[in-house]
Amino acid sequence: MTAAAPQRAAEAWSGLAAGNPVMTTVDTLLRGVGQVMFQNNPLTGLIFLAGIFVNSGKLGGFGLLGLAASTLTAYLLGADRALIRNGLFGFNGILVGIGLAFFLNYNGLLIGYVILGGALSTVAMMGLANLFSVWDLPALTAPFVLTAWLLLFAVLLFANLRPNALIVVAPPDTRVLPETALREAATGAGAIGLTPVNMTNALFRGIGEVMFQDKLATGVIFLFAIFVNSRISALFALLGSALGALTAWTVGANGVAVFHGLYGFNAVLCAIALGGVFFVLTWRSAIYALVAALISALVFAAISTFLAPIGMPALTAPFVLVTWIFLLAKAGFKALVPVGLADVTTAEAHLEGYRTGRIGPEAPSPDQPRRPASDAPKAVP
Repeated sequence: MTAAAPQRAAEAWSGLAAGNPVMTTVDTLLRGVGQVMFQNNPLTGLIFLAGIFVNSGKLGGFGLLGLAASTLTAYLLGADRALIRNGLFGFNGILVGIGLAFFLNYNGLLIGYVILGGALSTVAMMGLANLFSVWDLPALTAPFVLTAWLLLFAVLLFANLRPNALIVVAPPDTRVLPETALREAATGAGAIGLTPVNMTNALFRGIGEVMFQDKLATGVIFLFAIFVNSRISALFALLGSALGALTAWTVGANGVAVFHGLYGFNAVLCAIALGGVFFVLTWRSAIYALVAALISALVFAAISTFLAPIGMPALTAPFVLVTWIFLLAKAGFKALVPVGLADVTTAEAHLEGYRTGRIGPEAPSPDQPRRPASDAPKAVP
């Protein structure tokens, strides 16, 4: 297949989506799925969905429900149509849908709860986007984290919506050291230690766990989906997962948690976000991104410990906090080249924009005429 073939397919799909309301809706929803990992590409979103359904039809179905609810809410409330079309009101919704279905027992009320959560995530997204616009700071998955936490906290006092066994209300016993050997389960058969199989599982499950998918095959599918849109982002997803797992193993974290990618998924998002999306990729920004990924593994442990007494999961809060901190510092670090939110597309496009002067210190100011920019849809608000 020639390099032009994917481009021709993308152009054909764009033409089809632009001329058909049903296909426009499908395109919008698929972009929302892709935006979970900063990939504004409907094909990437479709492959992400395939990866989710490979692991769990239940999680896939509730994810679609949350995605539809959040996107429809944005339409009904009159949000900017360009932002809606680029999936920016969908990615938090699908995470809310999957997250609530992952942690709560199923009954009919859960359907309404997910719809409510999807709608709330859109309101939270708009509120945070408006608040952070002063600093040109993205909301990231904070709307998902806030919405999911609030709705999960609430069910502890409800009789008809109950958390499942994954919500354990118990403070960690710091007198007992964790079992650090890499393994699939605390008891039972299976290889133990730094075996190729265990390390492969930790690597790819870390990518899958971004959307609660604890399956090696799903992680591989997710990586391919990212690669379809951005090879740089795919590389940083791999590096982030590897670094998160390695950091956790080095400091002696629970080996079962490392095996299942729980120390990797926040690192995946940090690495992608800072490794080419919000900064032009240079050797300095690459190191900056990987340091953030490393720190996110430590922050995951900190937030998990903080929330353990009430049984709540850390979700992607470590990614959000670490990425915000590293982005807020950008004005003081002249060696880094930030990408304004209005210019965000793909890591490759940012490199090209930097070379042509559209991005970086030589870029024209807002009141000056700009060189023609790529017509690729924006990745963040």
